[in-house]
Amino acid sequence: MTPINKSELRIDGSQGEGGGQVLRTSLSLSAALGQPITIENVRGGRRKPGLLRQHRTALRAVRDITGGQVEGDELGSLTVRFTPGERCHGGNYHFGIGSAGSTMLVLQTVLPALLLADEPSTLTLEGGTHNPMAPPFDAFAESFLPQLRAIGLDVDATLVRPGFFPAGGGLLRVEIQPAGGTKALELLERGAPGEASCEILIQNLSRKVSDREWIAFQKRVHWNSSQLTVTAVKGGNGPGNVMYARQPFANVTAVHASFGMRTVSSELVGAQLASAVRSYEATDAPVCEHLADQLMLPLALFSGGVYRCGQVTEHARTNAEVINLFLPGAVTIEPEGALPGAATRPGGSDRTGPALIRVRPRL
Repeated sequence: MTPINKSELRIDGSQGEGGGQVLRTSLSLSAALGQPITIENVRGGRRKPGLLRQHRTALRAVRDITGGQVEGDELGSLTVRFTPGERCHGGNYHFGIGSAGSTMLVLQTVLPALLLADEPSTLTLEGGTHNPMAPPFDAFAESFLPQLRAIGLDVDATLVRPGFFPAGGGLLRVEIQPAGGTKALELLERGAPGEASCEILIQNLSRKVSDREWIAFQKRVHWNSSQLTVTAVKGGNGPGNVMYARQPFANVTAVHASFGMRTVSSELVGAQLASAVRSYEATDAPVCEHLADQLMLPLALFSGGVYRCGQVTEHARTNAEVINLFLPGAVTIEPEGALPGAATRPGGSDRTGPALIRVRPRL
């Protein structure tokens, strides 16, 4: 692990979408590149700014993995300083969030460092695995991980038990091999379609919930009842509910999710999932808006590549901008239809429609 610059990099945590994305991406790149950082205005764009439990867990995790030092790791802290150690250490790690905070976001933060570690790692995480404001485990395992394997990275994840918001209590294990040779990703077409399906998970809830969700969904996308599976999760902490639509293709699998909560009707859960499916079907781009965001960092660190996405969110633009702070010019986003060589704002576009995303590897 060779530092790109030992002088401290100062980052405004309120930039872009102003949430935890700036913190997580900055910590990932700091650990991977040996770059000391100070983040000010942590989550400054949120109604309740500062570190939450999942952010503190991610911060302490990268500290442990690199043997580094942190300042400002108290809950609610608005300024964080992280100085990574000399290298990333593999091994067995166990991190508990202590709430329903997203284990998946902690995993995404520490994964680059563990891929650059000196030996294989086994990572155990406890907390939320199915959260409405984060990628659920199933999307991570079925959509994101296959693309990592496509570029030559070896990561396997197992869900031991789900943890739904707000009770948490989930557990997952991840096996990570140090990165070897990789190849650039080229994901421009979906490829041949497979059989689309819908799955509804319910935990400590009546089957009437899933019935109402499916009716609302089916009214809008007209899928057959044979495409539906309802899974009752036994035990677990508190009630839980998520509805998935899976659209597999030869080159990519899109996994859309809609979460049931006390303040959200079953009908709205089904309608929101249908909207996600229809949005994905509105273009022929292979990469959905969430995967578009997630692919940037591993491609920038390991292989580079190019992919087409149907929508560029503010979340994705913020991610690109933070990556470009560490690796100038690594990510460019070109609205589809732009002429070859046409000027685009490095790391982002004001348009939110279909786009071509190019990522240049650091090596």
